[in-house]
Amino acid sequence: MRIPPLALAAFLVLPLALSACERKEEAAPAPPVAVAPTPPAAPAVPVAPPTVTGFNHSGTLDAAGYYIPRNEIRVGTFKLNHLGVGAASDFTQWEQGDRASVFGPVLMQFDDVTSPVQTNELGGEAHTVSVRVLPSAYSVDGKTLRFVGQDSKLGRIAFEGAFQTAALAQARAEGSGPQAVLTGTLQVGTTRISNASFTFFAGD
Repeated sequence: MRIPPLALAAFLVLPLALSACERKEEAAPAPPVAVAPTPPAAPAVPVAPPTVTGFNHSGTLDAAGYYIPRNEIRVGTFKLNHLGVGAASDFTQWEQGDRASVFGPVLMQFDDVTSPVQTNELGGEAHTVSVRVLPSAYSVDGKTLRFVGQDSKLGRIAFEGAFQTAALAQARAEGSGPQAVLTGTLQVGTTRISNASFTFFAGD
C-alpha cells in the first residue's frame, strides 16, 4: 500500500520530536535546594580585667626587686620591660600620701621598641622612649600581687598574679634566677595575657 507523502512526513518527524522531548526532560535542571541561612556569630563577651581598689600591703614577704617577663609581652609597639616592687618603706610612704617620687611601690615599665637604642649609665642598651605606669590601686600580701594603673598610650593596665614563694626566696638569695617566681594575668587595654610569668632580678 502506498503511504501519502504528508502522512509519511508526519510519521518520520514524530519519533524525532518524541526523542527531542525526552532529551529535554532528561536535561532539565534539578530544582534548587533551599539552604538555611547561617546564623550570625554571637558577639565575643569581653573578659573583665582584674580589679582592685585602694592601696594595701600586708604580710611579711619581702618581694622588693625587678620582675622580668620570661617571654616577650608586647602590645603594639610597646614591650613590657619589667614589673617593679619596692621595699616595705616604699609601700608605707606611698600609703601615707607621699607620692612625689616617680617610683611607686609597684610599677610597670614598657619600652617603645621603635624608638632609638642608646647605652645607659650601666653600660647596657635601652630604648630612649619608655612608659612608666604608676599604680592607681594595688594589693600586695605574702601570696598575691594585684595592680591597676592607667596610661594615655596603653590604656588601663591590670595585673593579678601569685608568688611562688620558694622560688622567689631562692632567687632573692642568689640575686636572680631563671625560674618563674610570679605568674598571673595581665590586661593592657584590650589585650589580655593569661599566662604572664616573671623571673626575679634584685638589681645592681
